Amino acid sequence: MNIRELSAAECRHLVERNRLARLACSLDGQPYVVPISCVYDAHFLYAFTMPGRKLDILRANPRAALLFEELGDGTGWTTVIAEGSFEELIDRPGHENLRGHAWSLLSQHANWWEPGAIKPAKPAPGDQTAHVFFRVHVDRMSGREAVEA
Repeated sequence: MNIRELSAAECRHLVERNRLARLACSLDGQPYVVPISCVYDAHFLYAFTMPGRKLDILRANPRAALLFEELGDGTGWTTVIAEGSFEELIDRPGHENLRGHAWSLLSQHANWWEPGAIKPAKPAPGDQTAHVFFRVHVDRMSGREAVEA
C-alpha cells in the first residue's frame, strides 16, 4: 500500500464532489463529531442544522474541522480534512443574500437537509425559524490517499 499527500486541487475536487462530511467541534476540551450534509463554494462550506449541541458548541468555539472520505476498491481510500471558522447565517434583515445563497446551493441536491433534521420549508421574509444555515470559512485543506501497490 502506498500513501501520498493530495495536492490542493485534488483536495478541493474531493470536497466539491461529496456532500456528506463529519463535522468536528470542541468545547472545554471535549471533542464532538457529527455527520452533516454540506456544499463547497468559493472557500466556504455551507450547511444547515437545527438547534442543539453542535450549534451550541460552534457558537461558543467557532473553530471547526470537516472530514470528507471516499473508499476505493479493496483497501484504498482518500480523505480530506478542511479546517476553518463557523459563521452563522443569521435570519434577520440585511442577511437575506447569504441565507438565500446557502439555500440555493444546498437545495440543488436531493435530501440536502439530512442528516440535519426535518426538511425546512423556504421561510417567508421576516419569518422566525428554528432552522439555522451556517458556513465554515475554509482556512486550510489537507488530504491523503492510500492505493494498493
